[in-house]
Amino acid sequence: MFRCSFIFLPRLVFCCFMFFTLLLAGCTPPDLFYWGGYEDSLYERYVENDTGQTEAHLQESIAEAQRGNQRVPPGLYADYGFMLYKHGDKSAAINFFDKEKKLYPESSLLMTKLIDRVKQQNDHEASKSNRTGLTGDKQ
Repeated sequence: MFRCSFIFLPRLVFCCFMFFTLLLAGCTPPDLFYWGGYEDSLYERYVENDTGQTEAHLQESIAEAQRGNQRVPPGLYADYGFMLYKHGDKSAAINFFDKEKKLYPESSLLMTKLIDRVKQQNDHEASKSNRTGLTGDKQ
């Protein structure tokens, strides 16, 4: 009888191990962020130097995250805002920089500096166009 219990002991240990492994595997937390095509767009842009689909990937990632009530990953709003800035849409860029700052407070310092720079450029361009309009000079 004593010998028989040693035969079942390894099986019992194995079954307990499998039970707890399956139990813990079911307790994994959901993803914190919706990455969508963001990682792919970064790879295309910086490794393959292909910026053709970047804006579409960023817009799609933002829209799908909003539809699924998920958070966008850190940097996505800032990245999209910078792309808008490069295309000349400075007010929309400021809007996305502000979204990044509100969603991720640790980026506040950088986003505040970017917003201030864009506003300074807007003010500089406005004063330059006012001076040109007053003097009548065309550049």
